[in-house]
Amino acid sequence: MSPFTIEELTVSSFHQALREGKTTCTEVLKTYLTRISTHDPTLKTLITIQPPSTLHEKAKEKDLETSNFLKNNIPLPPLHGVPILLKDNYTTSDLPTSSGCKALQTLSTTQDSEVVTRLRNAGAIILAKANLHEFALHGTTTSSVLGQTLNPYDKTRTPGGSSGGTAAGLAANFALLGCGSDTMNSCRSPASACGVVGFRPSKGIVPVSGIVPVSCTQDVAGPIGRCVEDVMVLYDVMRGVDAFRSRDCGSGLSGCLTGQGVRIGVLEGYFGLHGVGMDEDGDGDDVKEENGVVQNIVRDALVSVQDGLDATLVPVQCPRDWELENLLKNADTQPFEFKECIDSFLSSEGVTSPHRSLKSIVESGEYHREAVTDVFTAGLENPKVFSMGSEEYAARLLIIEALKESVKEIFENYHLDALVYPQQRQLPVKIGAMRQPNRNGILAAVTGSPAICIPAGFTEPTSEAPLGVPVGLELMGENGEDDDLLYLARGIEKVLSVRKAPILS
Repeated sequence: MSPFTIEELTVSSFHQALREGKTTCTEVLKTYLTRISTHDPTLKTLITIQPPSTLHEKAKEKDLETSNFLKNNIPLPPLHGVPILLKDNYTTSDLPTSSGCKALQTLSTTQDSEVVTRLRNAGAIILAKANLHEFALHGTTTSSVLGQTLNPYDKTRTPGGSSGGTAAGLAANFALLGCGSDTMNSCRSPASACGVVGFRPSKGIVPVSGIVPVSCTQDVAGPIGRCVEDVMVLYDVMRGVDAFRSRDCGSGLSGCLTGQGVRIGVLEGYFGLHGVGMDEDGDGDDVKEENGVVQNIVRDALVSVQDGLDATLVPVQCPRDWELENLLKNADTQPFEFKECIDSFLSSEGVTSPHRSLKSIVESGEYHREAVTDVFTAGLENPKVFSMGSEEYAARLLIIEALKESVKEIFENYHLDALVYPQQRQLPVKIGAMRQPNRNGILAAVTGSPAICIPAGFTEPTSEAPLGVPVGLELMGENGEDDDLLYLARGIEKVLSVRKAPILS
């Protein structure tokens, strides 16, 4: 009988260990808490941890339930006893919800967000609320509540974002699974930076009620895990179905259980730096060098995918409207929607907050001025343009509809099952930086398409990064074809098999 170990634990291996009597929910939870107390003072991934007494009581309840389930030959619920990290923009009735902002540190709600209710009903234990970039507005996970989270693979670098606390905590084996949100890149960017898996579902499949909003057009809630299989389990619970246990591939992806026979479009325009900006410090040489490293890792991974899955890689020309700068300039809805969305949330029933509007938060000064972006103040400074009733906003929505049609045409014309590209064209920026340039996730965000980031490989080891820095490969599917995309990602993950735990000591 092989010994039980907490590191790199999966839902299936955890539940199997429970069935075989190798561990208990209490033992697993204690081990996670020990790891957190040892390493999180350095990494700064978690804003609020459930009181130990509460967690131990929950774990004891789950252990009693385990005995009853096994005694009566009842299958364990999908997330039975699974400790989960929540990005601290998911509202919970038993913990405050700050969205990374000091002004909202005491914000409380009478109810859980809808996703959290589903997690608890599926047997999960909410372990902690994780750090995020202030109001989830960018990608270095810097907040006025906790400061900047460190990347567990290279503590001189950021963990991506905005769900960086969740991703870094999972990479460091502080919990089994995590939930993030994704408005632009926010589940996938930290997955790339931290060597985990981040999934952005198709828009509208997972409820976002009770999650502090940024954009009603682009916000989704998504799962983060150390492997695709775990992400699939969590995604089923988040969307309220038990699909993967009860049905086959679904909507016709050839060889979807293995990935064999698929056609993957290589979005060439998303690999190099042409047409996109350099780093915020203007040090173009460093970014060019990093981009070369990223390209080599992702292209080597694609060769392995082609050979390992007998997949067809199809070069795809990037339409001009898809170029990163064009999407940021013409399609991003955040500056038009943020003020109205956040004001509506703060004044909603069941929310107790020291501030009932964005204006009040700004006037308090209790936020990280360098971390927030222009999105934070646009609706206050120029409400005539940056509102959901403006002509400029209406024009942007028309551009988004055209982009959706363009995505459909590309998939149909090239007969594709997915598009592929690096999630980030450069490595995670250094600690102290407030922006992560050259991320490729906006196309999926504005078109509502599903996209998943999985580990593609690591850079060469250095003194700062003894295992190297993770690099993520992103797959984007057609709207609504989430299951097929997940099966394909699982097949690719098995071929690449590059995930490794960071060295934390």
